[in-house]
Amino acid sequence: MVSANPVLVLAAGLNGPDDLLYLESDGTVLVGEHGSGRIAKVGGPSRLTRLRQVIPEAEGIAQVGNTIYVADQLHARVVALTATGVRTLIQLQPVPSGENLDGIASGSGGLIIPDSPHGTLLFVDTSGHVTARQSGFSRPAGVWTNPDGRGGPWLVADENASAIFGLMNAGGHYLVAGNLPGVDDVVRDARGHILATLPGLGALRDVTSGRDIARGLQNPQGLGFDGAQNILVTESDAGRLDLIVKTFAIQLPAPAVRLAPGQPVCLGILRAPGFNGSLVVQRITGASLYVPPSGAASFEVVPEPCSQAVCTVSLVLDSPAGSAFASFTYRD
Repeated sequence: MVSANPVLVLAAGLNGPDDLLYLESDGTVLVGEHGSGRIAKVGGPSRLTRLRQVIPEAEGIAQVGNTIYVADQLHARVVALTATGVRTLIQLQPVPSGENLDGIASGSGGLIIPDSPHGTLLFVDTSGHVTARQSGFSRPAGVWTNPDGRGGPWLVADENASAIFGLMNAGGHYLVAGNLPGVDDVVRDARGHILATLPGLGALRDVTSGRDIARGLQNPQGLGFDGAQNILVTESDAGRLDLIVKTFAIQLPAPAVRLAPGQPVCLGILRAPGFNGSLVVQRITGASLYVPPSGAASFEVVPEPCSQAVCTVSLVLDSPAGSAFASFTYRD
């Protein structure tokens, strides 16, 4: 990947990673592995785990309340994750090619589901009832809503139309941008810029400025933001989840780092060019602050004595751009 911004690989070895969902509760990222039907959970002390549920050809992921919903492309349905498995929220009409629904999003207390092969956008409540629909698309593949109040209309990436459309409050849609070959996913950032993945071109494009944020990606698919407004993007053919640093990111030590009693641990601060925002440790568990973050490229914490095989430190770093979560494991 080529980008003017720093890039971190958050996870490698994923099986066809596709759409993703950032969880604001703990800073982890759920990634649908289209090849295996698993849901990878990236971040936290374990760095990479997988949920127990299997959803063949897992595509879009969205959350309403405490419930996670996943698009099952193989079976043309959306399922809700339960404690023991899944339950079907809504069953769509599959097509012989198997290229059924794609990305989904949450909004207005329900889900927005692109019935991709039929060119229709469905608005579905948490009981599985279709409350509204919009037709006239070619192949809607990705949907962006603005649950955090960022301005601008909800957006739809139409893969076969090579276009992004905006949704009107009274119904209907209009062209926002065209000439975007195979556009798969779309988001709007805090500045109001529209970003889109172009898998065939291997590019992540800032549609508003007309410039590529990154090039040379291997089949970019899922797109989103972390809590500090850095860009999350999957590379399906490379099996990676990447973080393009637009503000700052925390760099962690290796898992289960061996420490002497009272030894401090240095955590790196990776800043994007031009980002000079102040950083404050808002919460820390399992350690005390030793050298606070500042304009330097690192800060230090002292983990508590560890009487177990492995112990964990967790913290949240606040900035004007938002918050970043970090966890690492250690042993004495």
